[in-house]
This record gives sequence, structure tokens and C-alpha cells, in this order.
Amino acid sequence: MITELAVDDAAQVRLWHRVSQFLFREARLLDEWRLRQWYDEMLTDDIRYSVPATDVRGEPADALGLIDDDAARLRQRIEQLLNGEVWCENPRSRTNRMISNVEILADRGTHLDVAANVVVHRFGHGRSDAYVGKYRFELVVDGETFRVRRRLVVLDHETLYEHGKLSIIL
Repeated sequence: MITELAVDDAAQVRLWHRVSQFLFREARLLDEWRLRQWYDEMLTDDIRYSVPATDVRGEPADALGLIDDDAARLRQRIEQLLNGEVWCENPRSRTNRMISNVEILADRGTHLDVAANVVVHRFGHGRSDAYVGKYRFELVVDGETFRVRRRLVVLDHETLYEHGKLSIIL
């Protein structure tokens, strides 16, 4: 027997669907190396992109990080990647992101706190790597869509393999 969703439940399902579609589009733009478009269309002017160190347990916000970019630093990172200045991304890696377990943790009216699991497969230079972790987003409501104000990537790895580099945007 199929029961109808309550109005509030249906609204939550629609919101979850919109958030999921937003995250899937973000993943596609990053995988296609459409980094300028990703930056211009999906991020706020006060974006913060962080990847804490892999050996941190507990709350990563206060820990030394692998990446902690504000808007200016992230724009610089994008330009370096696209202009071939990052030697290990010339030629560019091929990536394939798999996002799952999308969950809206809180609706704060002006923004949403969102969590998701992620695996980023990276291929290039004769090797393949998988970065496994969790996304934490602060998504600002922007009409019918969203913009990312905070993008935290918490990797589940104890180390970053033997090469230790993280040259792509996770």
C-alpha cells in the first residue's frame, strides 16, 4: 500500500532533490575541468574551501589543513590549474566523482548545512588514485538554486599515499 506524503514531507523531498542535483552539477563541472564556470556560477564571493590534514580526528575546523583557500586564493588556484602552471596537472588528470548519502543537516533559512559522502577517482600519468571522504557544505539559497559559501572536504585517508600531492580540486 502506497501512502501519500504529507505536504511538509513532499517539500523536504523536493528540497533534497534540488540540493542533490546542485551537488551533482558541481561534480560534473569539476570533472569536466570547467573550473571558471564552477567558480562564477556556483560559489559565493566569500567562499572558503578547506581540506584539513588527514591525521586530524575530531573537529577539523581548528586543525592545520592541507588546503584553506579564501576566494582570492581559490581563483588563483584555478588559474594556475587551467594555465598549465601546475606541472603535475599538465596534462590534466581525468576525474570521476561519486557523491552519495546527501543529507540536509539544517535549514537555517538563508542557508543550508549539507553533508555528503564522496569518492573522487583520479587518473593520469600512468596511475589512478581514489580520494574518499565527506563533504560538508554551507549552501546559500540563491533563488531556486544555491551557491557554496563553505566547502569542507574531510578525507578518510590516514595519509595521501606515497606521492602526497593534492593538485586537483576535490
